[in-house]
Amino acid sequence: DTISELNKCLAILQFSSMPGTSRHHWGTDIDLNAFNNAYFEYGEGKKIYDWLQKNAAHFGFYQPYTAYSDLRPTGYQEERWHWSYFPLANTYLKAYAEMIDNSAIRGFYGAASVPEIEPIKKYVLGVAKSPN
Repeated sequence: DTISELNKCLAILQFSSMPGTSRHHWGTDIDLNAFNNAYFEYGEGKKIYDWLQKNAAHFGFYQPYTAYSDLRPTGYQEERWHWSYFPLANTYLKAYAEMIDNSAIRGFYGAASVPEIEPIKKYVLGVAKSPN
């Protein structure tokens, strides 16, 4: 049984972005240490994550992909390793939302699913809104 193009895209979008939608391209976001939330639950990873949660905002950083909640019901799965420099990223996010629409996301396998998936509304804009 083959998996539909839509379902393939949705599976990939759990942790990866479509071309043209990654915050990493803005130069405001970084990935730290391990691409696995479990790393940040124990030992050295937990110490690092606890420190980041307590101190990152003092330096302008925050975790955009927190656990799903009423405040963040869409977007990528939680990524404890993904941190963003909020002062610039917030400005770029607003500009992206004003300048880019779904028609700009094209030219790759799976692009036909863009109108149904709505990656800008559900993923690019599906971030925690502030460092606190």
